[in-house]
Amino acid sequence: MRIVRHSGYIDSRKRRARWTAFLGFLVLTSTLWLALNPSLLLPAYLAMFVGFIVFNLGMQQVGKWSRNPRNDQFLDALLRDKLSDKYTLIHFAPIGKRKAEHLLWHPGGLLSITMKEIDGTVVERGPRWSRKGLGLRRLFSFSGPQLGNPSMETEAAMKEVEAYLTERQTEFDVSGVIVFFNPQVELDIQEPIYPVLHGDELPLFIKDLEPDASITRTESEEFLAPLTEGEKVEVPKVSTRRRPVRRRTA
Repeated sequence: MRIVRHSGYIDSRKRRARWTAFLGFLVLTSTLWLALNPSLLLPAYLAMFVGFIVFNLGMQQVGKWSRNPRNDQFLDALLRDKLSDKYTLIHFAPIGKRKAEHLLWHPGGLLSITMKEIDGTVVERGPRWSRKGLGLRRLFSFSGPQLGNPSMETEAAMKEVEAYLTERQTEFDVSGVIVFFNPQVELDIQEPIYPVLHGDELPLFIKDLEPDASITRTESEEFLAPLTEGEKVEVPKVSTRRRPVRRRTA
């Protein structure tokens, strides 16, 4: 499998996350000075609330972009040795106005992968998602990874890819999958809008995707080329084997 990673985007997100967390910390500490003045108690409470939200949002992003391994690296480990070079995995591909976090090119088209690293019990009922089994941990989980709504995230990513294809007057099949890769997660799934898998189930799921024989190699390379361009992009090295030169004996 070929892997393309937009490292420049990752670096920019790391910097933004740190500055956001730092800004939230400054707002929080400012409440100590405001609280010294009784007439400023209301602004102090407001600053404390805003600072708490901004600081935790920043720490969530710091965790997402600075942890080792990151979600993209974990996905690499899941798929690297299990898929051939017919597959290309692009992390943070420039698609329209956003970045497609994990986009896989396969012989049948495109697969948008939504990665979730949380543990506990995840319950899905159609478009509704919830997380159970946290107990007191819920009070301390604001800065950690969040469940969000994987269905909405996957749908939004797919729509961006489809809009990108329309803009380029190109047609490929676009599908989506939601992957929970933490071994401590338990899935209670009943009415999934998109397939929901454990991490170790993903390689077989991808191999079972129906191929499209009408897609030529030229079409594949033309589509992938713009998605591998940009600042600080890691692209697979193409090995060039030189044929040995046979010399005639005198």
